[in-house]
Amino acid sequence: MEGTSAAANFSSLPPPSRRLSQIRRRKKKTQDEMFAEIMESTRSERAHLNEWKDTVSKYRKEASEREDRRDQCEDRKDQREERRDARDERWQQEDQRRQDATLGLLHEQTDMLRRLVELQERQQDNRVLLQPLYNPPPPHHVP
Repeated sequence: MEGTSAAANFSSLPPPSRRLSQIRRRKKKTQDEMFAEIMESTRSERAHLNEWKDTVSKYRKEASEREDRRDQCEDRKDQREERRDARDERWQQEDQRRQDATLGLLHEQTDMLRRLVELQERQQDNRVLLQPLYNPPPPHHVP
């Protein structure tokens, strides 16, 4: 069987002389045609390369934008923290000023009270003791 199918396949091919004639009749590629094929192939490869570059560029741009947004968030967070710290510091300074003012008032009041007490004491020391004018002297008792 194998012999028959091999023979059948062989017999379906054109004779060698005819095959040679067919090969000769084929249009030969000129250098320009070969160059054009190479350029077409190169254009196709370049298009794929550009597409790949665009994809990479887009990915990098998106990654950069995400990083920028994250940095901006962190910057905003840092700015909020800085504002909060500044506000807290202002409040502490205001509290300190109030405390200082209150202490100053207390010192002034204490000094005024001390002077008033001193003045009262001086007035008491300089005061002439009043003697009763119409009080008869006490009776002397003689036994």
